[in-house]
Amino acid sequence: MEAGAGAVTSGCPSPCLKKNVAMGYVPPEYSQPGTQLLVEVRRKQQVAVVSKMPFVPTNYYTLK
Repeated sequence: MEAGAGAVTSGCPSPCLKKNVAMGYVPPEYSQPGTQLLVEVRRKQQVAVVSKMPFVPTNYYTLK
């Protein structure tokens, strides 16, 4: 992935998933679930994987 091709908008640890999660924007060619990306977290490169939202399945009713 080219440098600066996207932006992380938020991130935090997930107690349910026992790993960190984040949301952000990437170009369509990088947006398929399962795509691996490099993200910068506190000036260090980390591997991230694109995943479908929501991160944790829910039983809430949603309009479709």
